[in-house]
Amino acid sequence: MAELKLAVRMDAIPGTGASATALRKSLTIAASMGVRSVELCGRTHVPVSELSDTGVRTLRKILDDLNLRIASIRFQTRFGYDVTDHLDERVDATKSAMKTAYRLGAPLIVNQIGTVPPPPQNIDQAVKKAGSSLLLGSSSETDDADWSNDLPADLAAELANSIASSRIGKAIAGQGAKGSEASRWETLREVMEDLGRYGAKVGCFLAAETGTESGKDLAALLDAIPDTFVPVALNPGQLIINRFRVDEAINALASRISIVHAVDGVVDLAAGRGVSVPVGEGTADFPSMLGRLEDIPYRGPFVVGRPEMRPETAIMELQQSLEYLRNL
Repeated sequence: MAELKLAVRMDAIPGTGASATALRKSLTIAASMGVRSVELCGRTHVPVSELSDTGVRTLRKILDDLNLRIASIRFQTRFGYDVTDHLDERVDATKSAMKTAYRLGAPLIVNQIGTVPPPPQNIDQAVKKAGSSLLLGSSSETDDADWSNDLPADLAAELANSIASSRIGKAIAGQGAKGSEASRWETLREVMEDLGRYGAKVGCFLAAETGTESGKDLAALLDAIPDTFVPVALNPGQLIINRFRVDEAINALASRISIVHAVDGVVDLAAGRGVSVPVGEGTADFPSMLGRLEDIPYRGPFVVGRPEMRPETAIMELQQSLEYLRNL
């Protein structure tokens, strides 16, 4: 197996701030651990929606001085892309983050895209039916709705497909086919296709982080966008916490996996919930996981660090996590 490319999640290091001085200090700590890349937070460390040209140059200079590069930038939105309220603003903010991340040399930004429901059945037929119903109206309506019968069949079909492909048509299709889940699934598919195309344009992609749904359900959504590549950030700890199988996720997502967050987890039966734990202390089978990733083959970074780390022991845990992975 090739040597692992290890990285540190910077918001796990206590005292990491947005100022150049604080960020340089934390990046120096990360470099001292022997890593060559880091994951930054696009909300606190690097406000990507507000970063000026001077800020970009300053940060790149700090990284060059420490021989570090950015593996990814975490850009967590308050809600997922399945929530329609203020969706356009979230999409625009994500695109802005992708553009800034590229200027910083980061190939990925990472976000949990929202809980992906199971793929609805016969969604294409439901979408087309929605377009037809919007165009032709209900049979119970008055004869005034029958004006569409005078349209040529090819024109009527074209208009129905056009309406069905719109967001409102898909929402109505979701309500008729399988309620809100189908509508959310269609919204996610539309947004991921849009962001995937934008990523190809600007040179930085949004990676969908695993954990809130099974790997199979996430793969089904992304496979429904055949002409657009959307990468995945594998987080085994989050999968375990939500009681999904890591091996199934790796098999389903395979070549889409572009970054791995080396987080462990365990289900606390007494508390009735899952919790993240230091690497090697949970139920994640990292030796087996590395073998499966090697078979893909996966050559991306492994990022250590989790947001729940205690400040007084965070540095020690990061060092121990890196040592654990190096020993594998």
